[in-house]
Amino acid sequence: MATREITLTGITALGGKARGTGNDALEAVRFVGSCVRAMLSLPRNARNLSWRSLFMQVRFTAVDAMPIIAGLALLIGALVIAQAHAQAVRFGVSEALGQILATVIVRELGPLFAAIIVVARSGTAIASELATARVMGEVTALEALGVDPVQLMVLPRLIGSAISVALLAMYFDAIAITGGLVATWLLAHLPPGDYLESLRLGLSPGDVFLVLTKGAAFGLGTAIICCWAGLRAARTPAAIPQSVTKGVVIAMVYVFAVSAIFTITLALWTS
Repeated sequence: MATREITLTGITALGGKARGTGNDALEAVRFVGSCVRAMLSLPRNARNLSWRSLFMQVRFTAVDAMPIIAGLALLIGALVIAQAHAQAVRFGVSEALGQILATVIVRELGPLFAAIIVVARSGTAIASELATARVMGEVTALEALGVDPVQLMVLPRLIGSAISVALLAMYFDAIAITGGLVATWLLAHLPPGDYLESLRLGLSPGDVFLVLTKGAAFGLGTAIICCWAGLRAARTPAAIPQSVTKGVVIAMVYVFAVSAIFTITLALWTS
């Protein structure tokens, strides 16, 4: 009898978690719909304020993160080439180091690392700001004044994050290419001209579009998730860190899932 009760309790708990996850997913879909509706109905007199908020978001998300991105990109570019150097020399394909960098860094790790840094920096900031606004009653006050909080507080963050991650992904790739050039010159003694030629053969104009698209998808999804987590916070101070943690964790899962989808789709498309 006791074993049966424990089993029923476990099933009940599992069902409750599944129902809660389903409700969260439904709320997230509704939130995305409210964002689209708010964008389509944005009044003219609110656009100047939205542009200012958009500029501030891009400055915080992209410009302030550039030193971190540059340091990480140099390390990643150099480390990938250093690890690939031994195998490349062993098989006599040192001239392919640029193509290795193009495949591993430019298409995959560049957008992914840029998105992870944005989640860690801007995602936490977005979720905490909106959760604090919810707890302090600012969201309720805006609604009482007839102002849509999504238009004022969410849309600039969504657009700013999408633009920022797309630009940071390109910036990461450019710095990583520079780090790879130095590493190939010092380790493989490969002339910079040969490295750049190998890189040119490994890249195509479509890769630029791919990097920008992945970056924009990462930034937009991260901002939507963190805004949703912040605005649905309970009106207690303890809900602020809970909302931040939930938003960041879901955003990380989203980034890796979308990256995998892009990779699998590209592999199937080119096969």
